Amino acid sequence: MNRRTVPFLGAVRHFFAVMKRLFLFSVLLFPVAVAAQTTFPTERLEYVASAYAAREPKAVKAVETLRAIADEYIMMEPVSVVEKKILPPSGDPRDYMTLSPYWWPDPSKPDGRPYIRRDGERNPEVYDYPERVNSGRLGDAARTLAVFYAVTGEERYAAKCAGLLRVWFLDAERGMNPNMTYAQLISGRTTVRGTGIIDARRFCYAFSAAALLRGSAGWSDADERGLQKWAGDFLHWLNESEHGRKEFRSPNNHGLWYDAIRLMVVAYTGDVVQAREIAEHSLAPRLASQIADDGSLPLELERTLALHYSTFALEAVALADRLVADTGYSIWHYRSPEGRSLEDAVAYLLPYYCAPETWPHRQIAPFDRSRGARILYAAGRALGRDEWGEAARSIGCRPPETNFETLLYFDM
Repeated sequence: MNRRTVPFLGAVRHFFAVMKRLFLFSVLLFPVAVAAQTTFPTERLEYVASAYAAREPKAVKAVETLRAIADEYIMMEPVSVVEKKILPPSGDPRDYMTLSPYWWPDPSKPDGRPYIRRDGERNPEVYDYPERVNSGRLGDAARTLAVFYAVTGEERYAAKCAGLLRVWFLDAERGMNPNMTYAQLISGRTTVRGTGIIDARRFCYAFSAAALLRGSAGWSDADERGLQKWAGDFLHWLNESEHGRKEFRSPNNHGLWYDAIRLMVVAYTGDVVQAREIAEHSLAPRLASQIADDGSLPLELERTLALHYSTFALEAVALADRLVADTGYSIWHYRSPEGRSLEDAVAYLLPYYCAPETWPHRQIAPFDRSRGARILYAAGRALGRDEWGEAARSIGCRPPETNFETLLYFDM
C-alpha cells in the first residue's frame, strides 16, 4: 500500500509493528539477544516516519526528494566483489581486494616499487579495484532503500534492498568471502597490515539496512539466517586473524573504526553482552588514550587532512554509541581516570566546525561542515548541551540531497 493514503495513526502503528517484529524475531533467534541496534539515529527515524505519516509539508517534500534517488537504486544492477579484473593473491575472486589509497609509485625506482606514501593524496590506481567503490555503493543503496521502506512502508524498496544484500553477501558465486585479507594492499610490499579493515565500514552499513527489513515480505527467514552466519564468520575473522589483531592495536582512528566495525556486526547479531564489552572495555578507553589535555586528537592532527580525520575519528565513536544504546552504556558519558572524554574532543572541534577557515592545522581539501554539524547534534542530544544543538542547526546538518541522511535531517 502507498503510505501516503494511510492516516497518521495507522502509519505510526505500522512503524512500531515492524520494530516489534524485529524484537520478537531476534529474541527467538538468540536467547540473550534483543532487537538489533542500527547505525541510524533511532529517534530521528521514528520522528521522520511520524512526520511523514502526519503529512508535515517538510517531511513530505524530503520523502519525495529522496524518492527520486531511491527509484534510481530500484534500477541499480547488483554489485559484487567478483567484478574485479585483477585477482587477489589467493586466486579467489570472492576475496575482497583494494589498494591503499595514499601510496604511489616511487619515482626513484625503475618499476616504482615498493610504493611510497603521500598522505591525503589519493592514487587514482585505487579505482582499478572496484570493491572500493562498489562496497560504498552497496552501503549507500541499502541504507537509502531501507530507510525509505521504514518511513513509507512501500515494499518494493525493501525487496530491492534485499536483492542487493543477497548478491553481495550470500550468492554462491558472487558473494564476498568473510575476510579482508587483501584490503588496502600496497604494491611491492608484502607485510601483513590490518589497515584495510577500515574499508569494511562501507558494506557493514548494510547490516543496519538488513535489520530494518525484518518483517518485510522481501526478506526471508533464509536470508536472515544466511546473513547471520556471514556476520558471525566475519566477526570471527576480525577477532582472530593476524590482520584483525594488528588493527586492534592501532592507536588512531583505525583502532576506533576497528571497534566500530565490530560493533556494526555484533549489533546485527543482537549480542548485547559482547556489544557492551567492546564499547566499555575497548573503544571508550581507546578514545581516551588518544585525547590530549586540550581535547585534540594529536595523531589526527599529524595528517594532511587533520580536520577531516579528527572528525572521522569522532564519527566512529558517535556511530558506536548508537549501536550500544540498548545495553545501558553511553560512550558520550564516559570519562577516563585522567578525566578525558568524548565531550572534550567535541568542545575542541566546535569553533572549527563553526568556522573551518580558522583551523590551525593542515587541511589540504575543503571540509564538509555538515559532518561537524551532525557530530554537534548528536553530542548536544546525548549530553544536554542545547547550545551545541543550536550550533548544529546554524551550520546545517543536511548532507547533499542525494544522501539518505537528507531525509533523516529534513527539518534542519
